[in-house]
Amino acid sequence: MSLIAATAISVKNDLPYFLVKEDTNGYHFFTAKMHRHNHDTSLGAVLREFQTLGSVDFDQWRLGELTSVEDNGTLMSLYSFEMPNMDAVEKALNYQLKFVPANKLHTLLETLQTTSFVSFEE
Repeated sequence: MSLIAATAISVKNDLPYFLVKEDTNGYHFFTAKMHRHNHDTSLGAVLREFQTLGSVDFDQWRLGELTSVEDNGTLMSLYSFEMPNMDAVEKALNYQLKFVPANKLHTLLETLQTTSFVSFEE
């Protein structure tokens, strides 16, 4: 089993917002478990796990970048998606995740491994 992280990014008033999970320890990227023995793919595992939170319509989601993030000493892949409508996504996910402006996520964003960005462009 591997953990895969994911976030969605939207821009409001020229400020990027990241879709994250909040708990008593702060903000975290959303994670999904990938089971290779079940022939899971990392992207498939992430999308399926988002679906467990609510009825997400992925039509407006655009795969943006793949990088890595460190979580408790473990390095994991991080998918990012770009999307235009933050409110609709939060509602579809039953408000279990929320969009937070980048200027409030300094500690979380410092866990990104910026040397490994891969951009998915058309």
